[in-house]
Amino acid sequence: MKRILSAILMLAMLFAVLPQAVSEGMSAGEALFGDADYADAASAAEDASDDMYGSNDTASVNVYPTLRLGDSDGADGVAYIVFMQNRLIELGYLADEADGYYGSNTEQAVKEFQKSNGLQATGIADPSTQEKLYSDASTLVRASADTTLYGSDVMRTQTAMAQWGFMFSKVDGKMGDNTRTAIKTFKKYMASIDPTYGVTPTPEPTPTPNVNITTAFGDMPVAMDVLLEGANPTSVTANGEIDDALLEYVDGVKTFQVYRQTVQNVDKGDEVLRVQKRLKSLKYLYSADGSYGSLTENALKYFQKKNGLKQTGVADKATQERLFSASAMESEEYVFPYKIVVDISDQRVYVGQWNGSSYKNLVKKFVCSTGKKGTPTPLGTYQSYGRAGGEWYFFKDFNCYARWATRIVGGILFHSVTYTRNKRPSGSERGLGRRASHGCVRLRVVDAKWIYDNCPRGTTVVIQN
Repeated sequence: MKRILSAILMLAMLFAVLPQAVSEGMSAGEALFGDADYADAASAAEDASDDMYGSNDTASVNVYPTLRLGDSDGADGVAYIVFMQNRLIELGYLADEADGYYGSNTEQAVKEFQKSNGLQATGIADPSTQEKLYSDASTLVRASADTTLYGSDVMRTQTAMAQWGFMFSKVDGKMGDNTRTAIKTFKKYMASIDPTYGVTPTPEPTPTPNVNITTAFGDMPVAMDVLLEGANPTSVTANGEIDDALLEYVDGVKTFQVYRQTVQNVDKGDEVLRVQKRLKSLKYLYSADGSYGSLTENALKYFQKKNGLKQTGVADKATQERLFSASAMESEEYVFPYKIVVDISDQRVYVGQWNGSSYKNLVKKFVCSTGKKGTPTPLGTYQSYGRAGGEWYFFKDFNCYARWATRIVGGILFHSVTYTRNKRPSGSERGLGRRASHGCVRLRVVDAKWIYDNCPRGTTVVIQN
């Protein structure tokens, strides 16, 4: 009995200390995954002479280059665009993810920021624009609330397209390319299962006109074209516009049949793609390709768990009826084999394994080197871009190689310590454990290869202090 009371007392003390430990420097990985007794496989001893890039070390995030449409962050350079996109997202001007590419949405966001904050609305992020952008947020004008009419045809159509598995982009009431593509896909799908969908009915044939043969000299009989019996009706054109045939389904005049067939692992085709798109729109699955593999199966199992269904990993009738309903519950995050947390404060990478409901199982802990203070690794949550080529990755700006590179976002990579142009070691693994890069996350060769081999495209990467 005394032992039981003692154990309870110790647990109570532990839970009392835990919040304080988090606030007083517990690493991001330990806070997310729990602590574990992992011995560091590499020494974190600093080696001040270990300059892995040589003398080319003048870049700084505080030196703002002019950025414009079509630009992208360079590999192992400063993540200027990612930093800017994260700031625009924070202020409400950008709805996309930070990806390190200056696309049309980023250009428009910059233009709106400039317009709202007394700058010339060029859409070009010149140094003065970036200086203003990174100034005290309390002095900046944030993006105005979206005034979209939520009862509009576009909003109702987007909601239906997302619910039925034809669209996974944001439902925002704006008629963009993604919405048009979803509508076109829906129309093609409907035409494949219902030959009468959107088809113009055959007009009633008109009688053959009588020709007056007693015309005056010089007059000619008038011949009129008529539709003959049995003529083919006009087939549907799968365009991306909202029309009456579409709105009949959107508004419930006609019922869209959500379930057509059961799909499961190894299946392929349109029904698989529809299941995947719906799982993606609900944040369970990161990508949809029409091929039902283990990622789709695990994502569906978690959907079934959260929605009170038997966890079979098979998209049967009951599962699809819930999946394609308005009451389907969203996920907190995408389902992958692993989730990665990069902790800037202790220069460690933590890897949590999916256990069916969370990533609480800490399975790997790597020593790393993140960006220097002048060229920091950008904080945020990203979905990785996957493998950046083969075993060897060449940094042309620094005339050196690294091994087993995995792209996190833009030009920010996980990769090994560096090698010379002749592929001889130039960076020591003994120097890991301190800030040293231009933004990338450097690792031991074996650790970089583990991420390369085990963390597919889309894997969640959290970078935080």
